This record gives sequence, structure tokens and C-alpha cells, in this order.
Amino acid sequence: MRLYAITDRRLLPGTHEAGRLSVAERDALVRLAAEWAAGGVEYVQLREKDLGERELTELAAAMLAAMRDCGSGACSRLLVNAGAVGAAEAMRTVRAAGVHLPGRWSAEQVGRARIGGMVSVGCHSVGEVAVARAAGADIALLSPVFATESHPEARPLGLEALAAACRTAGRMPVYALGGVNAENAASCIEAGAVGVAGIRMFLGEGWRAIQEEEAPG
Repeated sequence: MRLYAITDRRLLPGTHEAGRLSVAERDALVRLAAEWAAGGVEYVQLREKDLGERELTELAAAMLAAMRDCGSGACSRLLVNAGAVGAAEAMRTVRAAGVHLPGRWSAEQVGRARIGGMVSVGCHSVGEVAVARAAGADIALLSPVFATESHPEARPLGLEALAAACRTAGRMPVYALGGVNAENAASCIEAGAVGVAGIRMFLGEGWRAIQEEEAPG
């Protein structure tokens, strides 16, 4: 099962200040990036939208170095969330794999972003997946598939919508996002998703439990 981890330092232990990256936060995110890469996570999305270009670039560089030095021999890819000011510049400076376009992106934005590398897009409907495919996006994250703590007000799309999105996507990989855990991850794959994505799941041992469930007995 392919895995896609997303950062959110606000969910880490300790106090957090908007627009500022503490040493503790930096060290924790770098450590997590190394653990994810060593554990076979394919994509790591740096989703710290409130950071300025300098801090975002320095964090991206440190995370990328840790991912490369994890010793697993795997090739984890770093994507920078385009919601942050200076995301494109940070991506180019550290030579990350590409960017992730959050909600309300346009086909034109996808086309421009593809010039600099891979493009991951956030989708919330089957129709958006169709637009992403036509625009040439490399990856689609469909959310929320299940009820999620991150957006409790959002209505879950469910597995039927996930299956329809995967059919619509054709060869474009679709990852299930939102409320995914060790108990329901397999059902996402059965619906056609190539893998699962998440934030909280990757801050604990949930993602390792998914790998254990998938491992042959």
C-alpha cells in the first residue's frame, strides 16, 4: 500500500506560534520525515502554510536531507504545499519533487505548477478529480473519505464516491484522505485507491499498523 504523509506542527506536543518555527518543531518534523522515509512512505507533504519563505526553505532542506539519509534505500519524495507564501521558491531551491495545490485550484494553476515538478492536488468531489486528470495533475488526494477530526463539519464522501473518483482518474493515482486508519485503509484500496494519506495517522503508529496489516503472514 502506498503511503502519503502530511505535516502539521500544530498537532505536535508543546506550544506553537503562528508564523514562527521553533527549534523543537523543526527537530520534530525532521525526525518524522526521516522515520517516514525509512518506513517506506512514498510522499511527504510539507504543509506549514503560515511559514515565510526563508523558514519554509530551511525546513524543507532539512527534511529532505533527513529523508535522503534515512538509510532505507527508498526514494521518498518531498512536496511543498502551495498554500504557503514562497512555496514554489522553496521547492525549487531545495529541489523538492514538486508542490501540492490545496482546494480551489484551477486547471491553469496545475499547468503552471507542472513546469517546476510534480503536482499533487486536493480534490473534494469526483468532478474535481476529472478536472485534475484533464489538467495533467500527477496525484489526487480525495477527501474526506471518512469523518475526520481535522474538518468535523465536512460531510464524508464515502467509499462509493472514492470508487467513482478512481474510475474517473484513469491512470492518475488517487489517494484516500480524511479519517483513514488501520481499520478502514484496506477498504480504500478495494475501492480503487492506490494508497492512503493523512496527518494524524502519521504522527502516531497508525501508519505502521497499516503496513503490518498488509504484510504477509
